[in-house]
Amino acid sequence: MRSDLEQKIKKAPQTPGVYIFYKNLNPLYIGKASNLKNRLQCYLKITDIKNKILNEEANKLKLIKLRSPVEALITEAGLIKALKPRYNILWRDDKNYFYIAFTKEKFEKIFITHQPNNLEAIGPFTDGKAIRLFLKILRRKYPYCTCYKTHLRSCLNAQIGNCLDYCCRENAVPDNQYLKNIKIIKQMLAGKKMTALNKIIKPSELWAFENISEHIPFLDANNAEKTFQKIECYDISHFSGKEAVGAFTVLVNKNGDWEADRNQFRKFKIKNTNTRNDPQMISEILSRRLNHPEWPYPNLIIIDGGITQYNAAKKIAGNLPLISFAKPNKKIFGKTDLPREIVERAIEQTHRYVLNFHRHLRNARIYS
Repeated sequence: MRSDLEQKIKKAPQTPGVYIFYKNLNPLYIGKASNLKNRLQCYLKITDIKNKILNEEANKLKLIKLRSPVEALITEAGLIKALKPRYNILWRDDKNYFYIAFTKEKFEKIFITHQPNNLEAIGPFTDGKAIRLFLKILRRKYPYCTCYKTHLRSCLNAQIGNCLDYCCRENAVPDNQYLKNIKIIKQMLAGKKMTALNKIIKPSELWAFENISEHIPFLDANNAEKTFQKIECYDISHFSGKEAVGAFTVLVNKNGDWEADRNQFRKFKIKNTNTRNDPQMISEILSRRLNHPEWPYPNLIIIDGGITQYNAAKKIAGNLPLISFAKPNKKIFGKTDLPREIVERAIEQTHRYVLNFHRHLRNARIYS
C-alpha cells in the first residue's frame, strides 16, 4: 500500500464512519466501521484477496466521520447507490445486498428483501443483521404492520406494541398516525432526521451494532500465488449450442492432501451469452460466481481451455490468480507453482462433473 495511505490509516479517528478507496477519481470500494481506525488497520496486511487487490490498486482514501454506527450503516448504503464502486458491485451483486421495501397498499408493509423489483425500496445495505436490528429498534417508536393479510383479531405484534392494530384489520381506513410513522421511517432510512435517530438508539443498542460483522467473507490468501489452500476449476459443456451449461469444482488442501469438496461444487445454466462461443460462456459463469462473495474465494482459478478462454477469464478475474489448461497438448497458460498433476486432476474432475450435468439436462429434454 502507498505510504501516504498507510499514514492516513494510522492517523484515522477512532469514531464511527465510512471509508472510500479510490483509484484516481474512480471509487473502488466503500465500507463502514464503528471504529474507523480499528477497521482500517486490517488493510495494512495482506490477509485476503480483497485486501490484496485494494493494496495494489488504491491510491486515495477518503474518511467520513459520523456520530454512530447506525449512521454509518445508512450513509454507506447511500454512497454505494450513488457512486457504484467497482468492487462493491463485483463482490456483491443485487442478490446479495439487502433492501428495505415498502408494499403498494393503503397501509404500507415494510420488509427486507434482496430483490425489491418494482416496489419502493431503500438501499442497498451490506449488513442484513444490522438492518434487521435497526428496524426492530425503529418499530418500538414508530409501529408498523408486517401482516401478510388482514384478519379479525389483534395480531401478536399489536399486543406487544409493534403494530397499531387497525392497520391489519379488515376494511380499516388509513390513519394519519400510521402514515406519519411510515414517512418518518423512510426519512431516517434515507439519511434524514439523523439527530432524532441517534437519540432513539440506546448506548447498549449501539454496542450491538458495533459487534455486527463488517467484513465481506473472503478466504485467507497470504502470498496467494504460492500458498494454495483452495482451488476452483471451471469448464463448460453443450451439444451444438444446446443445453449449454457450466460448472466449477473445488479441491481443498488438508495437511498436504488435496481433496474434492463437493459441498462447494456449483452448476450453472448458460443464460446471457452466445452458446457457441466458449470464451463468452466461461466469462459468464466466472462473473456469476464472483458475484457470490459469500462463497469463499479460491487461491487459484483454473480454466479448462486455451489462450482465448484464458484471456476472456482474466478480464473477469482481475487480480485473482488464474491459469488455463489446454487439454489437447496439455499446455498451461498463466503462471503457477501448483504441481501439474494437481492441475490435471482438477481439470478431469470438473470435466466429468459438467458433462454429467449436461447429459442430465439433455436426457430430461429428450424423454420429457
